Amino acid sequence: MSNLDEPPREPRLPPGCTIFMLVVGVLLLVPGALCVVLNVTLGGSGNPLTGVSVLVTLVGLGLVVFARAQKRG
Repeated sequence: MSNLDEPPREPRLPPGCTIFMLVVGVLLLVPGALCVVLNVTLGGSGNPLTGVSVLVTLVGLGLVVFARAQKRG
């Protein structure tokens, strides 16, 4: 029987999923950031791949932040 004074538990991701999200996030973040830096320094701001590079970088950053928030929680 559950205790009514206990707060309900928050759903958590399994530890393997959190580690997987961290690894995938870093694998997307590093090359995406390097592509953005190279596109900007080489003057390719009009290149359509710059937007893709920014998107890949943001997705990688989002995965890392979400995984870290789940790990701390």
